[in-house]
Amino acid sequence: MGRPMLIAASALLILFAWFAGPRRFVEVILLTRSALDPVFNLTKAGGLEDMGVGASVNLAVLVVAAACVVTRPRVSTAPTAALWLPLLLVCLVSSRFAPDPGTAIRLVMLLATHAAFCLLAFYFVRDLADLRRFLLLIVAGSIVPTLYAGLQLAMGWAEFGDDGIRVYSSFPHPNIYAFYLMTVLAVVLTLLAGKSFALTPWLRRALVLYVPVLLGLLLLTKTRSAWAGAGLILVTHGLLFDRRTLLYFLGLPAALLAVPEFAERLADLQQGNTMDAYEKLNSYAFRLLLWQGAMTWFWERPLFGWGLSSFGHYVAQFMPLRLENDTIDSHSVYVQFLFETGVIGFLAYLWLYARLFALIGQLILRGERWAWMLLAMTAGYLSMAYSDNMLYYLIPTWYMWFVLGGACAVLGQRRAVRRRPVALPA
Repeated sequence: MGRPMLIAASALLILFAWFAGPRRFVEVILLTRSALDPVFNLTKAGGLEDMGVGASVNLAVLVVAAACVVTRPRVSTAPTAALWLPLLLVCLVSSRFAPDPGTAIRLVMLLATHAAFCLLAFYFVRDLADLRRFLLLIVAGSIVPTLYAGLQLAMGWAEFGDDGIRVYSSFPHPNIYAFYLMTVLAVVLTLLAGKSFALTPWLRRALVLYVPVLLGLLLLTKTRSAWAGAGLILVTHGLLFDRRTLLYFLGLPAALLAVPEFAERLADLQQGNTMDAYEKLNSYAFRLLLWQGAMTWFWERPLFGWGLSSFGHYVAQFMPLRLENDTIDSHSVYVQFLFETGVIGFLAYLWLYARLFALIGQLILRGERWAWMLLAMTAGYLSMAYSDNMLYYLIPTWYMWFVLGGACAVLGQRRAVRRRPVALPA
């Protein structure tokens, strides 16, 4: 997509937000964006780093968020700024001395869209009824990717390179789809955990029946880190809300017997742990070798790092193995921030989630026990961030941060009610 087409597509989306309203724009994004990557990929025709309509949506999200800030000054931006501003400022400064400033700025803009979805939740989630509506909207938006994943399996389209069958649905990679499924699973169990969401009996039954579908597809992504994250989410729900959730773990032996590839996926970690002429490194051993090389360079610039998005630029110089195209991503958010932004950026990233955990903890202390599920979802994300390129998993991260922003907005509403003066009788 050329620059004129990119501008035109962005303008159309912004006009839609103008006439339909920013709330309707966000609702449409939450309902449809998870299924649109295959369509948007058709619009990539070179130029501007092969950006398509997806880039126009990203730009429109930033414009809509900025417009909300300008036109609705009564809604405080302080909670979102306290979370995101340190990290965004560090990344922006780091992009100034990056080896490829253009790529670095694109990453800053990507992170800004994550922050934008967190911010937008404060404008549209005023109470639990609003949060319930948006959570159900996210679940409804997962139906098309679920149906498409079923079609992939039925038609034999789920072959993914040398890994055999790995379902990826409408997403470009099975790992991204796995994180999306983990997020939707957390949203479903949050709705089931919160009595205050007042689900109708048929809706509750539908959500309960949807859980094994999500788990089955998650297994078929063969993404081990997402399996661990989903396991944490299930354990949290089972121990705190409904012990029957723990029964899903009884199905694991049957799944391993029915689909031997699941067991092989776990067994892969037991071999290929050393560089041997006759043995290929497994994916985790390869990551460890990659991270060790990166850390040797990290100590040369420990405070500010080598510049945002510099990992792929320098990796061929410190990685002892030959790489395809002489580049590869870090496969770890923590290693990436340490290498590219130094200790300063790494601490800013930790601050973001430490502050978030504190806010959700306050929500739990105010009686909203369903927020435990959001803690589990975030912990699952952080566990995946240890061994995957989560910063670039755009769409599921949007959903996650809108949910987290909505929870923080509910906390703000609870605080406002508590501070409201009580009228004394005359």
